[in-house]
Amino acid sequence: MTASRVSSLSPSANAAGSGKTASPRLLALRRLALVAVVTFGSALLGHLTRPAGFLASFWIANAVLIGLLVRNPRLATPTAWLAIAGGYLAADLSMGGGFLLTLWLTAANLAGVIAGFLLFRRISPVDRRLQRPQSLLFLLLISVAAAVAAAIVGSGSIVVFYGGSLRHAIELYLTSELASNLMILPLALTAPPLQTLRLRVGAIWRSARALLPLATLLASIGIGTLIGGPGAASVPVPALLWCALSYGIFPTALLTFATGLWQSTALATSLPPSSAEFLPTVISHRLSLALLALGPIMVSSINSGRRVLLRELNRAANEDTLTKTLSRRAFLQRSEAALAESAARDGVASLLMLDIDRFKRINDEHGHAAGDTALVAIARQLAAVLRPQDLFGRMGGEEFAILLPEISPDDARGVAERLRAACDQLELTLDDGRTIKVTTSIGLASGKAMQVSLQGLLKQADDALYAAKREGRNRVIEAAPVAA
Repeated sequence: MTASRVSSLSPSANAAGSGKTASPRLLALRRLALVAVVTFGSALLGHLTRPAGFLASFWIANAVLIGLLVRNPRLATPTAWLAIAGGYLAADLSMGGGFLLTLWLTAANLAGVIAGFLLFRRISPVDRRLQRPQSLLFLLLISVAAAVAAAIVGSGSIVVFYGGSLRHAIELYLTSELASNLMILPLALTAPPLQTLRLRVGAIWRSARALLPLATLLASIGIGTLIGGPGAASVPVPALLWCALSYGIFPTALLTFATGLWQSTALATSLPPSSAEFLPTVISHRLSLALLALGPIMVSSINSGRRVLLRELNRAANEDTLTKTLSRRAFLQRSEAALAESAARDGVASLLMLDIDRFKRINDEHGHAAGDTALVAIARQLAAVLRPQDLFGRMGGEEFAILLPEISPDDARGVAERLRAACDQLELTLDDGRTIKVTTSIGLASGKAMQVSLQGLLKQADDALYAAKREGRNRVIEAAPVAA
């Protein structure tokens, strides 16, 4: 039936170990061991959730394997499929399953995993990571297809070995597979690297406000457990939606899975030994879990897409697309605000105007692509010298401006000289193998923040820049201090 979670496990990374490159044969053996262990462990966990004398109430193995293979397609070799089949067989036989039933269910599990893996490989990587709202439609359709494939092969085993009608067997198999796929595949497909996950968890854990949605979810799960009955599955939904708006796709998927696992386990333990007569209740509960998973993941996906769009719009409005420095508009706005803050503290500020020397000659002799390369390299070189609080923007063409808040004129001169020297040491290699040297001329203006305006600093620094050009370029000229 269907399943659990998988992180972005990279067998090739594990193979590196102590810095020695493992042989291809050893790498292949490790991959086989990985899929066999994952199959056996997840199948065994599913068996532990089954009521006495019946199939597992929450079968996690198939969805875990779909996620693992989709994230690591190199694992999907013919020998790996044999290792997966061996893992299924070993887990079932170790729990006392009959050999014929075990073979039948293993065939059904393989049918579901193969269908899900092949269909996920046909969609784009963006949709596999559930990074767009329409990705949820692909997730739903593939989950249904994988559930149907497993049900077609495996439903007959329920009729033969447990009795009952074929219709109930198909419904039971379909709902079990569908619920597991929708609960676990979002978790498996969006799992971040372990280091990233630690940072996210640490950020949430350090903030009492960030913990409120999680605390509300735990409280709602407790309330739903106390209420009991089929409707209890809907009690945590508002809290899950709050978590979806607060935490992102993977944490939401993790919390949705944990909620579904708890509710499935609670239902399984509440059923009497002869649970076959309660099949309608089981089927209804699994459908509720499937729908429970879709809502929060959809909300989280839409919210994540909105945040990405806002970041892109903010970047487009405030960042120069070529050099990744501040745009002219953003530089002027932020510099005005920085000067106002400095004036409130009776501080000083300095402003630099920088221009690439003989930039037109670079464009004429080497082409505009070389000019763009020079702009990007200069911007990167300058940014490496500046402090985090300094503002660095492209004013147009080959001209840049830098605001240095809370810095003395002597220190500002030192910064300007370091910037000039950093550019003077820069040598660019073009695509055709030729090299070019790039230098800059810099104009500097300083003053007490409460006595100057941004436009005044810009004018004085610009005049000083032209003086540096007239005096031979590749130098720093300081304007006279701005008077009150």
